[in-house]
Amino acid sequence: MQGMEIAVAVGLVALVSLLVWRSRRSVARRLGALTTRLSGGDLEFDGRGGLENALDSLQRAVDGAASTANASGAGSDRLTEVLEHVFEGLVICDETGEVVHRNQRAAEYIGTRHSEAIAAESVRRLLHEALAGTSSTQTLDLFGPPRRTLTITATPLGNERGQVGAVAVIEDVSERRRLEAIRRDFVANISHELKTPIGALGLLAETLAAEEDPATIRRFVERMQVESFRVARIIDDLLDLSRIEAEEAPRRELVHLHLVIAEAVERVRTMAQHKGITLEVHEPDAKLTVLGDRRQLVSAVHNLLENALKYSEKGSTVRLEVAAAVDGTTDVVVSDEGIGIPSRDLERIFERFYRVDHGRGRDSGGTGLGLAIVRHIANNHGGDVVVSSQEGRGSTFTLRLPASVRSRSLPSNADAR
Repeated sequence: MQGMEIAVAVGLVALVSLLVWRSRRSVARRLGALTTRLSGGDLEFDGRGGLENALDSLQRAVDGAASTANASGAGSDRLTEVLEHVFEGLVICDETGEVVHRNQRAAEYIGTRHSEAIAAESVRRLLHEALAGTSSTQTLDLFGPPRRTLTITATPLGNERGQVGAVAVIEDVSERRRLEAIRRDFVANISHELKTPIGALGLLAETLAAEEDPATIRRFVERMQVESFRVARIIDDLLDLSRIEAEEAPRRELVHLHLVIAEAVERVRTMAQHKGITLEVHEPDAKLTVLGDRRQLVSAVHNLLENALKYSEKGSTVRLEVAAAVDGTTDVVVSDEGIGIPSRDLERIFERFYRVDHGRGRDSGGTGLGLAIVRHIANNHGGDVVVSSQEGRGSTFTLRLPASVRSRSLPSNADAR
């Protein structure tokens, strides 16, 4: 009886051991399968070595998966940072059309204002077309403010598994379009400006060849001199503008502004007297100086004065004054009581050959290059030129130049010449 009990106990122990062994092998196999999935097939467990080895393999797989996830997260952060520094706007959506990323530049183009809402709707539509497999481009003219021209291009995104989304690239081409327009206008304008006097010279010469009356001949010769002077003036201004544009960093020397003003005023004094216009000059303090190229500065002030005189009527006044501003700049201000500038033209008056009053500009002998020269001189000196005007009531041009250190604290002298 006792021997039977021992046999039964031994059998039960063996049965329990078998069940435990099978259970451990099943757990080990399941852990091995999980290890293979976590490692992407890099780690495989064949079930040998027991549960302890399965747990060790699983631990290595978990560590590897965690490292991969961390690396992926770091890579994603770097990619996001790179996209934020891209100059163009980027909008990325997934395969369902939901936007997953929009950089800061794109956010500037897609807002709540009407023009920005139009851009947002175009981006949405182009992304939808890209998700359907079609790349497309659209150009939008937005009247702002500010006025902008945007080019939006949407392209599908995919890999070997199929399409995973789409990306829209938003590029602001406003400046490019503006420069292209200026280039086209420049070629057309210079052709027209030169064609008119050259054509006149040809006709005058042809007429002169068959003329015998001394008085008529003298009149035609005088007219030919005027037209030849006009051609020479255009060429001289073009050469000056080309030279000034090339001198991005002009010679820097301490320039006394009262000497610049005196020379520029002397150049236009005869013109002012001939037109019957009062030239009122408020001389600056003799110690007021700027760093720059004296020749260029004289040219800038001269062109501002000449422009004011051209568009002023007899009996009116052109004023010039210089002031040391509190923000470290020196302002040369030229104001007139002339015809003024329409608001639609204010953005273009510094372009080459652009005139508010085309006929009057030519009659007065202008080339349309004076204000373009002023702008380039201001840029070369790290300054700026701004204008305020009211049509029919005159204009005020302000040439702003960085003052030299020694003159920033000096006031201007308001004594009129």
